Amino acid sequence: MKTLRNEECRKALLSRIESLKGDEQPTWGRMTLDEMLSHLVQTGDLPFESTVPDRSNWISRTVIKPLMLYLLPMPMEVKVGPEMDQKRDGRAPLGFTVDKQKVAECINRLGSMSEGQEYLPHPFFGKLSAKQWGMIAHKHIDHHLRQFGA
Repeated sequence: MKTLRNEECRKALLSRIESLKGDEQPTWGRMTLDEMLSHLVQTGDLPFESTVPDRSNWISRTVIKPLMLYLLPMPMEVKVGPEMDQKRDGRAPLGFTVDKQKVAECINRLGSMSEGQEYLPHPFFGKLSAKQWGMIAHKHIDHHLRQFGA
């Protein structure tokens, strides 16, 4: 299972981030490259900063969470709440170079989460362990890098 807690997995994602040149177009979705990078920065901060409320419910925590963590690929075209939508109230992009560096920092920060520590809940999946944060973050970052051909 790929996870940001694995150094080789982190390095592979960091290499793909570094390969972005700034002119890539999405193969699906409506985000621009700058918005995607900003989205990854915002989601990378979720375990540490309370910017999005926990809206998880029994189904999302007990049925969907294990399916997403262990079985299913990240779905395309998922609608997010306005606070996670960069075209609405989500984190505003700070520019390609700045956000590309911030995504790399998020990858390293998420990869070094301590297993014994409690983190803020995921807005859809609720409470996640450091191991689960590493898995879902890897899957999410990979999903968006594929969206832009990286």
